Parts: sequence; C-alpha cells; structure tokens
Amino acid sequence: MRSREFKGRARVVAAVAAIGLLGSGCSLDGLNPVAEEPTRAVEVPPEPAEPSVPNIATRSLSGIWEGTYTCNQGLTRLRLTLSQQSTGQITGVLRFSADPSNPSVPTGSYTVKGALSGDTLRLQGDSWISRPGDYVMVSLDAQLSATDPDQIQGAIDGSGCSTFTVRRN
Repeated sequence: MRSREFKGRARVVAAVAAIGLLGSGCSLDGLNPVAEEPTRAVEVPPEPAEPSVPNIATRSLSGIWEGTYTCNQGLTRLRLTLSQQSTGQITGVLRFSADPSNPSVPTGSYTVKGALSGDTLRLQGDSWISRPGDYVMVSLDAQLSATDPDQIQGAIDGSGCSTFTVRRN
C-alpha cells in the first residue's frame, strides 16, 4: 500500500509542478497550448525637439542701444554705442542725458570697455569725453537673455545706482 500512496503523491507533486511551470510562463515541450507570437519591432516616436534658442556666445552686441538707468540724480536717458571684436572684447561710448520725467540731468559721455563672457556682459568706464560737474563713471553688469536678443537689462555698479535697461535700435 505504501507504493500506491507514494505513486499517488508523486503524481500530485508532478501535476502541481507542471501547473506552476505553465503559470509562470515557462513551458514543458508539448504541454504549452498557447502559441508564441512572433517578435516584432516597436517604433519609438522621436522626442520633441527643444525650441531654438539663439547662441549667446555668437551674438554681436555691436550697434546703438538706448534706454534708461537710475542713479542718485533719478531716471536718466542712456545711449550705448558698442563695437564688439571677435575676441569678445567690447569698446564704446556711454552717453547720458535728461529723461523727459527728469529734465535737470545734464548731458555727459565717456568711453567704455569690457567683455562678453558667456552670457555675462561687463562694461567699465574708461575715459571722459564730456564730464558734467562732479559726475563719476559707473560700470554696467548684465546677464544677457536668450529670449530677447535686442534688450539688455542689468545692474549699475556705482554708489546710489540701481538698474538699467536698453534696447537695440
């Protein structure tokens, strides 16, 4: 009787093992009734292209830029005439004058020199062309925008000064 029990248990164990193999995705030759599908290539859609952004490093700042800045004397008109060399070095003239909202500001001008390094523009006063009274030269610092290449906004490095904004003519 023991051999019958052993054989019966062996069949149960074999049946459970076969079901376990079939249920796990494995197959025993001839026991898997599900036909395998042929492998096919799946097309992956291309990733969307990034929007085109102008290369700041190759942008020329040469030209005439006009706008305003604010220092102790109040809102002041600003005109920058810049010339940029291929090395990134920049020379030019900074001219300031009265804004219609602040007519008491005198007119003056001085040369500037500086550089564009990456997206950072730094211009420093170099020498006076026309100095009114006790005015002092200031420096301009700006991070250029990739989205608006015809505008420069930044900070004025000078006592009592804050910001400037100019647009290319």
